[in-house]
Amino acid sequence: MYKLVSLTVGNFRSFCDPQTLTLDGRSAHSVTAVFGPNAGGKSNIAKALVALINCIRRSSDPNFRLPYEPFLLKAGMDERPSTLGMAFSLDGRRYEYSVSFLAHKVTHELLREQSDKTNRMNKVLERTDDKLNPYARQYGFGKRLLDRTREDTLLITKGREDNNAYSNIIFGLLDHISVVSPSPDAPTPLFVEMLKNDVSLRSKTLELLKRCDFSIRDIKFTDVALPEDIFDQLPVQIPPDIRRAMIEQGTTTFTTVHAVRDEEQSIVGSRDLDFWAQESMGTQKFFEVAVPIIDALENGKTIFIDEFGTYIHPMLTHAIVSLFGESSSDDAYMVLMTHGTTMLRELTRDEVVLVEKSHAEESLIIPLTDLGVRDGEAFEKRYLAGLYGGVPIIEG
Repeated sequence: MYKLVSLTVGNFRSFCDPQTLTLDGRSAHSVTAVFGPNAGGKSNIAKALVALINCIRRSSDPNFRLPYEPFLLKAGMDERPSTLGMAFSLDGRRYEYSVSFLAHKVTHELLREQSDKTNRMNKVLERTDDKLNPYARQYGFGKRLLDRTREDTLLITKGREDNNAYSNIIFGLLDHISVVSPSPDAPTPLFVEMLKNDVSLRSKTLELLKRCDFSIRDIKFTDVALPEDIFDQLPVQIPPDIRRAMIEQGTTTFTTVHAVRDEEQSIVGSRDLDFWAQESMGTQKFFEVAVPIIDALENGKTIFIDEFGTYIHPMLTHAIVSLFGESSSDDAYMVLMTHGTTMLRELTRDEVVLVEKSHAEESLIIPLTDLGVRDGEAFEKRYLAGLYGGVPIIEG
């Protein structure tokens, strides 16, 4: 099975020098919790991972653009490549993959694989501009493939078209990674499609809702036809063929089922509530994280959640974290970017990472273990007191 080991990011958004987030929290809850002040760089970890995933999946698309967002607060960085990379294991064997790029060109691409005999990391693929390492051909990354690859496309992506074994390994890893990040532009949240298409996932979500004292008894999806006159109310003209396609596809309503009780509190019926209009923001946010978490637990995925705990009661966040401690899966793992310091009361030092900015406004990733912190310390109290760093400095 796949296990993501680390993520590296350099010269990307608020990160200047390369920084590595290592997922060391497998001994207790299989959780890494990332704490830090607002604008410290926590969300940029999730953005870096999304950028890397999109590069690998889509870099051969005709309209693809490399996600070049260099650190802008140090002279010359906007002329240097960004670097994104990750290390992972598959059935106990370690792999390391990284890519460096400018706005219109991949400048370096590297894939290494652990040797069965020596445990050393052997180079499978190294691409520097338009050159390849001598042994890349024997792994399926020869000059013919390079000649077919645009300068802004990854060889790993292009190799997927030839069913390259190593490309398939990297793409397989992507299927075991999930990122939950606020996206106001998304027309439909990911969890809605997941629930709609997976009956088992709906059942397990309802079990978790019951465990967490929600009053939701069931969830429903109903396909609804779009009325033809709805397009007449829009400020723009929709082409007839697109109109027909949208009418044929229709839309889906998402409702939750609640009990209706009489004056003696006996259940006498049920009532469907519109999820978006009648459920609280806290309930909506709980669904947003709970559904992909259950999917991760069931399928041994690594899940990154940005702004974890927003709108959710601390006791519910503890319930979610505890799921990974109780999980029978050795592969499921959760990475949280959060301000919810009450979680520090139950985490070990291996599970806590701080992200803060230097005086030059560069984001730094600092594992709690690097600070000489011992298990048993009052992590929350000492963190809030500023003894570890990673908190806003407020002048009196």
